[in-house]
Amino acid sequence: MGLVQEIDYGTPASTSEKQVTLTVDGFTVTVPEGTSIMRASMEAGIAIPKLCATDMVDAFGSC
Repeated sequence: MGLVQEIDYGTPASTSEKQVTLTVDGFTVTVPEGTSIMRASMEAGIAIPKLCATDMVDAFGSC
């Protein structure tokens, strides 16, 4: 039996049904409205260094 390591995307996932599109480092990403730029980037495979962001707290309490 192995341990599963979950990815910490920096902020909780948005549950909005409305989608928004943004561009990060030249990559276009479509995510639910309210998704943090850090989370959208990580979901798209774009690495952004983070020191204090965690999905265990709301965005306003992360840093």
